[in-house]
Amino acid sequence: MAAPLSWAELEALTDFEIDTIHGPTNAQARLRLFGRPESEVRVTLYRDNHAWCPYCQKVWLWLEEKQIPYRIEKVTMFCYGEKEAWYKRKVPSGMLPALELNGRLVTESDDILMALERTFGPLGEGMTEASVIPLRQLERLLFRAWCSWLCYPARSAREDERAKEQFTGIVARVEEALGRTPGPYFLPEFGTADVIFTPYVERMNASLFYYKGYSMREENPRFGDWFAAMETRPTYRGTQSDFHTHVHDLPPQMGGVLHERYSPDSPEPAAG
Repeated sequence: MAAPLSWAELEALTDFEIDTIHGPTNAQARLRLFGRPESEVRVTLYRDNHAWCPYCQKVWLWLEEKQIPYRIEKVTMFCYGEKEAWYKRKVPSGMLPALELNGRLVTESDDILMALERTFGPLGEGMTEASVIPLRQLERLLFRAWCSWLCYPARSAREDERAKEQFTGIVARVEEALGRTPGPYFLPEFGTADVIFTPYVERMNASLFYYKGYSMREENPRFGDWFAAMETRPTYRGTQSDFHTHVHDLPPQMGGVLHERYSPDSPEPAAG
């Protein structure tokens, strides 16, 4: 029986190499220039080590879409280990993401996007546009309904069903919003609203399929079209994670998730 090849031997058999600085969006980069000189870098993004943080993904995707030259510093998320001391000195709360823009530190992902818009211009319609604000509010409603169904124990089958109905009711409103434009995105052109929805919708799609047997893409055709359109964008594909990763990286982040639905044989569903 032949011995398995070593990593070095496998690497020698491939000619696949990523230009992490100028090439497609990738999670390995520490510097992104998009063909421009390093002297143009005015931004440093502090994000998590493994590209698992949804709020980091939002800012990361925005920077990639706008092709703003930036540096990347990677930091441990609270739920996966001890926060680096150098980062706590810079950001005492330890929160991620953080961003340095022209030497000024900004935290909170929405505040970061607004600061970037003021400096570099919006991505499509901006954070404070009348067309975007209701969509931002709708995304937060969807997030809360997802958390209620996924993370809080139901004391009865009816209670579990109500949590599902609350979530699917908000999803129906999102479907309506997507149906108001002729294309697959939230507004006539891809932009800020799509970036805002991306991180948690990606995680909802994975977690609800695995833990609840509910497929957002199959149950909601406009969401399905939106996902398909997003997956044509190299920027999104470079930040996108997979089902397996989200299924297992979410429980520490969410404080546990509930497996399956309520059953009278199991009045206290086990937390993940």
